[in-house]
Amino acid sequence: EKPIIVLYKGDSKEVTEEMIEECINNCNDHDSPGSALILERIFGDRQFEVMVSILEQGPIQWLNGSSFSAASLDIVYYRILSNLPYYKTHPSELTSKGLKVPGESKFVKLRSPINILVCDTNYGCLDVAEELKEIVFARSDEIVHIYDAEEYLSNHDVTNTLRGGEESQSESDSFDVTISGRQRLLSQSQISHRPTFLLLYLNEFTFGQSKKSDAEIAMIIESCINHPSIHVLLIHEQDTLKGGCKFNDLYRSTPQNLVNEPLNLYRDVAIPLYSTREYRDTSMKAILHQIVKLDPKLGSKLGYYMKSMSSMKRLLNKSSSQVSRGSRRTMPRYEMEQIF
Repeated sequence: EKPIIVLYKGDSKEVTEEMIEECINNCNDHDSPGSALILERIFGDRQFEVMVSILEQGPIQWLNGSSFSAASLDIVYYRILSNLPYYKTHPSELTSKGLKVPGESKFVKLRSPINILVCDTNYGCLDVAEELKEIVFARSDEIVHIYDAEEYLSNHDVTNTLRGGEESQSESDSFDVTISGRQRLLSQSQISHRPTFLLLYLNEFTFGQSKKSDAEIAMIIESCINHPSIHVLLIHEQDTLKGGCKFNDLYRSTPQNLVNEPLNLYRDVAIPLYSTREYRDTSMKAILHQIVKLDPKLGSKLGYYMKSMSSMKRLLNKSSSQVSRGSRRTMPRYEMEQIF
């Protein structure tokens, strides 16, 4: 029996349901092996399951984009190799060592702790933030601190309209939604000096539910966009079971003041978030890459060193051009210290 590998594009749930329906309606002629056998060969014993992993059985959803295409290729290669005689008898060779595919994304280690802001009205964003926190903690010593965006902004005097008044010091020490006893000892200045990101989880429930919720989340988004030290992370849910929707529908439901200049919420491309394990790993890697892109100081030590060396070279060239050949001098020590 030759293995059958099916690739498809589009929403996982919709396409697979349509595939099953078409097979049942059109594959029962007298010269056909029958829809039941065909579906069993394509889906295995997972025909009616929501797939958590697609390495073993079932159609493969093909994704576009460099890192996601590489993840798709990784799955295709795995499926092909796993059917070869050697790997059938030595399956651990594939599962333990894995495959290397050109263009695949790598995890980025953060160089310092960060703040992630979440909104109460942005349903599902806290779960994504918690997942990201666990991934970062498992791969580095740095910590992701999760805060309620409204209280964070209120406690840092970004806006006085979110809570409608001053909060006590005891209240300001408790707005970390995952705060521990040790973290309560951190001062507000220490917290605000960390790189900070608003995680905006985009699905069909983000906007358009009520005028009140739209106004609340729009106020928080606007405050974060206008804040010089807060970056906005756009995460676009792809799973329809979790409220995933097309970006055009999302765009139409977004309050117009957020879409238009000067806020221009969608100036950066939203990172697609998938539920299938292999693609979700790629989504999480993309989120970390976007965090480093928005705040390069969080990236690799080598990248930061090269950036510093580039700055020093420009300063040296500038200094050299301002003095004659006979009067060249070394760079003042304080300028060197400022660069590094």
